[in-house]
Amino acid sequence: MTEAVPRPPRDVILETGERVIALGRPFPWWVGLLVLELILLIAGAALAAQGQPVAALVALALAVIVFVWMLVRYVSWVTRVWVLTDRRVIARTGILDRNQAAILLERVQDVSLARPFPASLVADYGILRLETAGIHSEERMTEGLHEIAITGASRFYRELTDALTPGR
Repeated sequence: MTEAVPRPPRDVILETGERVIALGRPFPWWVGLLVLELILLIAGAALAAQGQPVAALVALALAVIVFVWMLVRYVSWVTRVWVLTDRRVIARTGILDRNQAAILLERVQDVSLARPFPASLVADYGILRLETAGIHSEERMTEGLHEIAITGASRFYRELTDALTPGR
C-alpha cells in the first residue's frame, strides 16, 4: 500500500518538477486550551444555575481570556508548516506577512531527532535539528529551519534521511 502524497498549503512556492515528500506542523498545544475553555464554560453555566452569579462571571471572564489565548495559539499553529521535497526543506510562516525559507538538501550535513517526553507519546512529536554547510547557513537557520518541532517527526526524519542518501 502506498502512502498518499501530502499537499502543501497553496502559498508554498515549489520549483518546477519539485516533488513533495512530507509535511510537518507544530504540536497543537491549542487543543489543551480548548479543553480548558469547555471546562470553564460548563463551570460558569453550573455556577449560574446554582445562583452564584459572581463566580459564574469570573468563570466566564476566564473563559474569554482562554479563548483569546487559544485563538492566538491556533493561528500560530495553522500558519506554520515545514515541507520536505526531493530538493529542499522549506519553512513557511505567517498569515498576512508570509515568509518562506528553504535549505537545499545538498547543504544539509547532519540531522538529529529528539523526542521529548511526554509530548512524544502524542502525535509522534519531536524536534529535528538540521546542520548545514556554507557561508549563509546561519541566516537560513534563523528562518525556522535550525530546529523543526513537529508532529509526525519520525516519518519526517525517516523521509529526510532517505532523501539525503539517495540510492540506498
